[in-house]
Amino acid sequence: MKGCAQFVFDAAEPEMIYKALVPELNDELHRSSVEMVLREGSLSLLVRGEDVASFRAALNTWIRLVKIAFEMVNI
Repeated sequence: MKGCAQFVFDAAEPEMIYKALVPELNDELHRSSVEMVLREGSLSLLVRGEDVASFRAALNTWIRLVKIAFEMVNI
């Protein structure tokens, strides 16, 4: 494993964000993995990549997905 990053996103309604992102976990990832944990008041995201390119791609994808989910919840 080349890269690993954990993010904790504080949210007023983390359940809604979690439910919006869960289907994305079922997508087949090449050379990377993502774990998501719902906690009270927050959402934890763990991203791992086997090489630098896959790690960067997974980070970009998941940070973008979380950002969009937060924006949709706050409309």
